[in-house]
Amino acid sequence: MLEIRRKIMVAVDGSAVSDKAVYEAVWLAGSQADKLKNELLAVFVKTDRMRDYDDLFVRGISAKEVNERWEKIIEHAFFVVRKLAAERGIALETIVVEGEPASAIVDLARVHDIDLLVIGSTGKGAVKRAFLGSVSAEVVENAGCGVYVVRA
Repeated sequence: MLEIRRKIMVAVDGSAVSDKAVYEAVWLAGSQADKLKNELLAVFVKTDRMRDYDDLFVRGISAKEVNERWEKIIEHAFFVVRKLAAERGIALETIVVEGEPASAIVDLARVHDIDLLVIGSTGKGAVKRAFLGSVSAEVVENAGCGVYVVRA
């Protein structure tokens, strides 16, 4: 019997929207499990935009404390996907990279030959997106695979 598989990647950041994307990605990876041997890859991008995590970092803390806090953030971000994938028997790989989120996600999708990328979106309007940018919008624009955007 021909074994068909899909490689699905989900971007996680520990937010409620990210968790919603994880539920969708795990459901997609687990659908038709009797016919498809899907793989799931979860990615967390450590960004230098600390404002996303300002409440967790205070000025004057040591490099060791910064690393410990990042470890907690990353563990929290992967918690839901690890739990759901384990419950459903889905093969899961987790990756942490540093960089600008949209380009890092797109690059990883290419490197890992991803078939479907799942990402959360806060649902910003066109005006806000034009001024602030949007990770999900950039991913949709630049990804070389299908992108499933999960709205907040």
